[in-house]
Amino acid sequence: MELGKSFLEESKYRLESSFIRIFHCLDQLNERQIWWKPDERMNSAGILIKHICGNLKQWTIIQMNGSEDHRKRDEEFKDEKKLSKAELINLLKGINKDFISAAENFNPARLSEPKSIQGYKVTIMTAVFRSMTHLEGHVGQIIMLTRLQLGEQYKIYSQAKAGELKAP
Repeated sequence: MELGKSFLEESKYRLESSFIRIFHCLDQLNERQIWWKPDERMNSAGILIKHICGNLKQWTIIQMNGSEDHRKRDEEFKDEKKLSKAELINLLKGINKDFISAAENFNPARLSEPKSIQGYKVTIMTAVFRSMTHLEGHVGQIIMLTRLQLGEQYKIYSQAKAGELKAP
C-alpha cells in the first residue's frame, strides 16, 4: 500500500479508536457528570468533546475536502448551552463520518500541500498528524475526568482487536 494511503488509513483507525474510548466514558457518565469541572478554570468532558470536534473539522476535514472554515474556537469552551449526552454522541459520530468521507475522497498525493491554519504554516499531513495527537491528549483528559468522578465504579476500557471497533 502506498505510504500516503497507509497514513490516511491509520488516521481513520486512530480517530475511531479514540472515539470509542470517549463513548466508553460517556456511557458511564450522566448528564450532570458530563459537564462537571474539577475547578472553574478547567474544562468538562462536554467542553472537551465540542473542542475536539471543532479542531478535527478545522485541521483535517476542511483541509482535505476544501470546504470553508467557519470555526469559532472560543465558542467551544463555553458551557452555557449544555448539549445532551445524545447530542454529544451524534456530534462525534458526525465528525467521524465526515472525516472518513474526506479521507476516502482525498488524493494522498496532496498530503504535502501547504496550508495555513490558525496562523500555522503546515502541510495537510502535518495538520492531520497534529490533530490526531491533539485528540489523544484530550481523550486522556476525558478518561481522567470520568475516573475522578466515578472512582472505583469506573469500568476500565479493554482495547478491542483490529476490526472490532464499533460506536454505540
